Amino acid sequence: MDTITATLDGLAGEVTAHLQGSKKVFLRNADTPTALTQVAYGTFRTTDFCELHSHATMEEVFFFLSGKGIYTVGDKQIPLENGVFVRIPAGVKHRLEAVGENPLQYIYFGIATE
Repeated sequence: MDTITATLDGLAGEVTAHLQGSKKVFLRNADTPTALTQVAYGTFRTTDFCELHSHATMEEVFFFLSGKGIYTVGDKQIPLENGVFVRIPAGVKHRLEAVGENPLQYIYFGIATE
């Protein structure tokens, strides 16, 4: 079994799939034989948001490190700040928005359900 390590400084930044914010990807689905689709560090600036959407065959989990935001998950609005964990089941509509003066920073995992 290969051990994979990475540092934020060693990873290239890229735009998220929703064309808002940026991310640095630690692990992609092609890198592992597991159901993980991605493990990444993300940043949303104050004006960044992603439109309401869902993933039919992927669950997502987020752990927020700093900044402020609002995560709409189904009919709930979850205030985001350091230490908040959010799980989004497959098929549930969700929307992420950064608010406040400092960037919203988080760690993200995507997990395929099929």
